[in-house]
Parts: sequence; C-alpha cells; structure tokens
Amino acid sequence: MWYAGVGWDGGAYELAVLDPAGAHVVAPLRLETVGVRDVVARLLRLAEREPLMCVIDNTNGVVDGHLTAAGLDVYRADGDVAPPRRAFGSLDPVVLAERGRTRGSSLTRIAPDSGTLTGLDRRIEDDLDSAALVEAEQVASGRCLAHGRRVRPKVALTFDDGPDPDHTPRLLDLLRHYHVPATFFCLGLHAAAHPHVVARIAEEGHSVGNHTWSHPYLPDLTRQEVLAQVDRTAEVLAGITGEVPTLFRPPFGGRNADVLTWLAEHGQTTVLWDVEAADWALPGASAIAHQVIGDTDFGSVVLLHDGGGDRSQTIEAIPLILETLMVSGCRFVPVEDLIDADEQKERVASSWTSA
Repeated sequence: MWYAGVGWDGGAYELAVLDPAGAHVVAPLRLETVGVRDVVARLLRLAEREPLMCVIDNTNGVVDGHLTAAGLDVYRADGDVAPPRRAFGSLDPVVLAERGRTRGSSLTRIAPDSGTLTGLDRRIEDDLDSAALVEAEQVASGRCLAHGRRVRPKVALTFDDGPDPDHTPRLLDLLRHYHVPATFFCLGLHAAAHPHVVARIAEEGHSVGNHTWSHPYLPDLTRQEVLAQVDRTAEVLAGITGEVPTLFRPPFGGRNADVLTWLAEHGQTTVLWDVEAADWALPGASAIAHQVIGDTDFGSVVLLHDGGGDRSQTIEAIPLILETLMVSGCRFVPVEDLIDADEQKERVASSWTSA
C-alpha cells in the first residue's frame, strides 16, 4: 500500500505519496490554481499501480467527497495525531502521508454518507448547543438567517461548494431557462481555479456568497484562521465580480458562539438553511426533489450543492423542484431578499411579540 497526503497551501492543492518504507513514490506536488478533479485524476493514476490510503485533515473538507466518489479510501488526521497547521494551509501533505504510514490505525476513516465530519457527532452537537444563544440574538438583529418569515411566498434556492467547471454551468442553464435567481456560496480554492464560472454566476443575476477558502470545520480554527478563510475568499470573489460578499455560509453549518461572534464583528451575515435534502449523499434525483418539495415552506432557505462531488442527481432534480414549487405559488428570490429591511423589522417585531 502507498500513503497519499492531500493538503492545500494558499492557492494550491498539494500531494505527497509515500511507500511502506517512507520513501517518496513521486516528488511532492504543488498544483497551483487547478481544480480538485486534477488532484483526483492524479491519485487515481497512482491507485492503478498500488492501493492508496488518502489522508486529509479537517481544513480540507470538500476533497473527501471527490475522493470517495472515485472509489478511493480516505482518512482524517485529527489534532491529537498531527502537529499544528501551517499559517494559511492544511497540515503538510508529507506529514499527512506519514501519519497514514505510521499511525493509520489511529486515523478516522471517512464514510461517504457523513463526509469529513465522520465520527464527530457529539462534538458538533456541543458546538451547536454553545452557539444557540448568540445565534438567537443574531437572528433578531439580522446577522444570522435560517429562513425568512412564513407569511410571504418567497423561497431562496442556495448552492454550496462550487464553482464546478461542469456541474455549475449545467445548473446555470436550468436556472436561466426557468428565470430563477439563486445564491451560490463559493469556495475560494474553487473560485480561483474557475473564475469564468463565478463571473457567469454574477453576470446572470445570481448572488455570490462566501463559503470559506478550503471548507474547514470552523470551530476547530482560531479567530485569525477563520477570518483569513473569509478574507482570502472575499478577495478572490471581489476580484471576479467587483463586489465584496457579505453573505457567509459556514461549511457543514459548523459554528459555535465564538465563530458566530467573530463573523458578525467582521461584517458577515451568517446564512444557514431550513431545507436540506442531503444531495451530497447521492440518494437519487427523485429522493432529492421530493425531500425539497415536501420540506419547503414560505420563507425557506433550500440548501443544495453544485460542487464537492458528482452533482448530476441534483441537476436532474431541479426541474421537478422548480416546477412543483412554482405551481404551489412560491417565488424564488436571492437570500438577501429574505433579510431586507422591511422583513427584518417584521421579524424583530414578531420576536418581541412572542416574547
């Protein structure tokens, strides 16, 4: 077996592959401004020669979907079995590969149906509990949104983890056909690799939001690391669209009290969701469509994905979702239309009345 460390540093993905003796199978690679599919293609070529154990850390939370979908075995190196991260990057890929080689039994194998956060259910629950009070305060003040008010037939369709050079354009074709605006929460690494796709998103009237640089689990990061993820992504997106995004979606919805506070202090509005079909788990187009249709209400924020793996099922589900919800009277709007000034006044008044 060979051991592949998959990391990132600034605007590049990085790969290192070791044999059982710790020797480099190939020289460590730094892949500047390339898409994640190029990383997967290289690993698949290596896997044709020898079985691979691919090792990531929890700052690289979108690569695992591509790797597992390609049939590769993926493991996560946690903080207790790894040294500190680099200033703006993951663990060094050589270190990740070495952890696989020498301490593979202590790593967490990534399950395709739970992704990078496999085995962290209790930790996530504790973080969400700690966020509850701050989250409620931010919802009342307009700094956090899970859904809009239920009195108007507005629905926000949102997509995470792109841009993807294949799936996002296909999705944009559908949205243009149906004259539906959406909100795309983009990853900095992907936006840097595919700026033309981001440009098309903006040019066709959709909103562009910030989804971090590398899709980390934010509660595991320091304040400086969180804000670096936000700022580097904002810089790339602003360079493409001409606008600095202020809508922010935390990867995995991962948040605690500190993360929400840091984001608000940094001028970000945290956008969550109230409808999610787990399309990343590839349950089938029909299952995705019926889950969204059944759960959507006036004011809903619907979470789907245009990147992070094979999104063919999501794209196939879109026509049924749009046509059914339109017939039911829903009007699709960008996320910011659910948090405009009038709606926010009503939300705050409602919260005082219910109190």
